[in-house]
Amino acid sequence: MSTATREDMRQALRREGLAVQREDEAFSEDIYEASNLMPGLLQLKFSYARDGQKLARVEYVFTTFSDNAHVGELMTRIESRFGRPQRVTGREESGPYHAVWRLPDQMEVFVGREWPQKTTYLKFFNVSVLGQASADSERESLQPKMGKAQNIHALPLWVAR
Repeated sequence: MSTATREDMRQALRREGLAVQREDEAFSEDIYEASNLMPGLLQLKFSYARDGQKLARVEYVFTTFSDNAHVGELMTRIESRFGRPQRVTGREESGPYHAVWRLPDQMEVFVGREWPQKTTYLKFFNVSVLGQASADSERESLQPKMGKAQNIHALPLWVAR
């Protein structure tokens, strides 16, 4: 995954049959409906750096669970593939919890749980690309705010005045 581009990922996701919620070059993030892949999974979000369209981050978006067991189930899945995490903070049984794996190909895996909402997170970070993609995402998140501050009665540039 550390060398994957946006086009590589789109082709792979089409082969998997994931339903597209948003694939748009105007955004640094593509979003797919993924409820059939894993219990409680709603979406998969793939973020890319604008420069070179390299994969920067994959985020699994889960529903909020009423118990604490989901993070433990997720940990078991990830540990079976990547071994023990390099860093763990919190307790798996309750409260906020974070675990991080650093992989040899400059990828990082993050499993976490918010508290008291009990929202579970699974994220893959491409450390070598993430810096640029983070800046792109921050800029995009500011765009709606900037749009609201503009004059809503102004005419678009292409309308004759």
